[in-house]
Amino acid sequence: MSSQSGVQSSVWTKLWKLHIPNKIKVFGWRAFHNILPTRENLVQKHVIGDDTCGLCTRKKETALHALWECGVAQGVWAESIRKLQKGSGGQSDVLQLATELLDKLKQEEFELFLVQAWVLWNQRNSVTHGGSIQDPTRLASRAGELLEEFKDAQQLLAVQSTVMRSATWTAPPGNCFKLNFDAAIFKDINASGFGVVIRNELGEVMAALAAKGPPVFDSEEAEVLACRKALEFAVDSGFTELILEGDSVTVTETLEASRTRCNMSRLDHLYGDVLCLWSGLHAVSVSCVSKSANSVAHSLARYAKGVEDEIVWLEESPPPALEALYFDTL
Repeated sequence: MSSQSGVQSSVWTKLWKLHIPNKIKVFGWRAFHNILPTRENLVQKHVIGDDTCGLCTRKKETALHALWECGVAQGVWAESIRKLQKGSGGQSDVLQLATELLDKLKQEEFELFLVQAWVLWNQRNSVTHGGSIQDPTRLASRAGELLEEFKDAQQLLAVQSTVMRSATWTAPPGNCFKLNFDAAIFKDINASGFGVVIRNELGEVMAALAAKGPPVFDSEEAEVLACRKALEFAVDSGFTELILEGDSVTVTETLEASRTRCNMSRLDHLYGDVLCLWSGLHAVSVSCVSKSANSVAHSLARYAKGVEDEIVWLEESPPPALEALYFDTL
């Protein structure tokens, strides 16, 4: 089991380091986890009743079939680089295929494989919605063009990219924990949602929460309610030495100002609750971070829309935020 886990960890590490568009990395992550909306998966979810491939009409449409084994896919791979033309079969899923290809392909070749798989998936979706099957040679060349266009754009945006990478989540020092919170507003159901995550100096999740909240007047009210919920959760979970981070400039600045003077806003009772909770903690600081550095809490806040009341995870990574957690480790 540990050997298999190590292999999978190596695949994820290599995947996120590829020089391809993020949307294609996410596509690969979904394909490797077998959570693409293939006909097989849609049948299992009772969305449709037939899992037969709509292109070849002979086999079950699994992710492996759609991207590798189907005759339509094989026609495209036959026009690709030679190492992919000679790809062997017999794999059980896309993760096994990717693991084998990573062992025998150079990084640039594996990048082309994944972009080509993404092109194939989009072609399949296009046909499903009334489009026509394109020429295999054209689909194969399109993958190469997309990859070249992306790498050219990355070179032009090298300076901007460096700046953006600095706006990421950073681990706290070893003597305390970091608490991130965020809120979401769901106007269609007249409710709000709160997301909270507490992590240690290794980036490990110590506790996390997704909770449904009441209707709110605006984003400031939603964010200060999320902050109050986050501190209540931290106290209940036994965490007292915290670095508090949110992505609302208004809330974080108001909290800092309220420590030294009276807050006279319409939300003063909520800020008062937060300050009361705050006073019972040790070595607390609060700061505003970019949304990209608060993505785990954001994912949990959005997930709260489908939650009856609240869901708590203790010393485990919350499934709704796995992608965001992984991006934070890069």
